[in-house]
Amino acid sequence: MWYSKLVLIPVALSVMLTLGAPELSAQARIISLTATSASGLSVLVTSGAIQALPAVTDNAVNNFPSPVVIQTTWSVKPGQTNTVNLIAYFAVPAQAMVGPTTQIPSSRILGRMTTGLPVAFTPMTQNGFGAFGTAGGTLRLYTVNITGSNKNATRTDNLDLRLNLVGFPALQAGSYTGVLNVRAVTQ
Repeated sequence: MWYSKLVLIPVALSVMLTLGAPELSAQARIISLTATSASGLSVLVTSGAIQALPAVTDNAVNNFPSPVVIQTTWSVKPGQTNTVNLIAYFAVPAQAMVGPTTQIPSSRILGRMTTGLPVAFTPMTQNGFGAFGTAGGTLRLYTVNITGSNKNATRTDNLDLRLNLVGFPALQAGSYTGVLNVRAVTQ
């Protein structure tokens, strides 16, 4: 009888292993894929970020010595974005440049971008553009209409600047400083 128990035990384990293994079957899973191309807009001043006039001449037009080189890059969606615009503006037009006792208004700062809108020197007296810039202290430098062929682009432009002191009271000796903001705006 002892011999028969030994034979039955392996047979019973074999049956349990076979019955305990579930049948494997292939199962399908759905994977959803999504890709989003983010819009982007950037402005970089590659040279000329610091402009200095070492010797200002009163009652004359003073040219800043070198252009401000501005690179604008965008990746936008036509239909959602119709234009890319570059603007320059002063936060406080009446105080574009501030000195010891005199404040030089933005109407005395002129800019031109020969590859843009103001190809001739133009005072920074325009109103803001969209929600950006300031009334009486802005200058639109260019507008690009967006199509399928230029939805991803980079352009580099030179902004030339002048300080027009013709008819302006003589400046007291000292430093006159200001900050010109440059911003790309889409519409």
